Amino acid sequence: MDAARRYNRWIVERLRPGIGKRVLEVGSGTGTLTALLEDRELLVGVEVVPEFVDELRRRYAGRPSMRFELVDISAGTQALAGHRFDSAVSANVFEHIPDDQAAMEAVFKLLEPGGTFALLVPAHRWLLGALDRSIGHFRRYSKAELRARLVRAGFEVESLRYSNPVGALGWLVNVKLLGRTKLGGVGLFDRLVPALERLDTLTDWPFGLQLVAIARKPRKRAGSSSRRTPRTRPT
Repeated sequence: MDAARRYNRWIVERLRPGIGKRVLEVGSGTGTLTALLEDRELLVGVEVVPEFVDELRRRYAGRPSMRFELVDISAGTQALAGHRFDSAVSANVFEHIPDDQAAMEAVFKLLEPGGTFALLVPAHRWLLGALDRSIGHFRRYSKAELRARLVRAGFEVESLRYSNPVGALGWLVNVKLLGRTKLGGVGLFDRLVPALERLDTLTDWPFGLQLVAIARKPRKRAGSSSRRTPRTRPT
């Protein structure tokens, strides 16, 4: 999907309300979305593939506002200590993380009070198919499941909605019914993005290919306790 420029810009536009000036990008990958966030005051990208980190460091050498770290965020955040992130962003990443709850809690810890987390993940367990498994998806999310994980991590969920209903129907046919394990027609799909984007805003759709969430780390109130409900793993 790196060549799907309209689609990638649409991803960023859906997440933009939660993207601030000092940004933690969780799962930079090959830098597809990173390239659309170059104007930030600070961008720190984390990634678990060494080759991707090396390439991004070479690409953005000489840009002190852009840093990239080889970090599994679900296992520890020591390499990211000291940054004052006002936001975090992640698109199509958390479904690849075995312990996604730990990763969300790590993002919460790294954000400044009042900071926002803009997150896009694949939706609907019933859409999980061979293509998901072939590209390393552990899960697809229901709206209730994603909200519960974010709240358990400490966030207040400001908005959570399904997005791209046409894409969901296409996934249903191609992945679930036909059992395809490769994406096709990316160029055509990319040309359709302006129409898909307009359709997406017409109503609060009851289904979609993705879930888009904007969550916020609460600001500390005078006299309030910093203790949170002990973590319990979802079954």
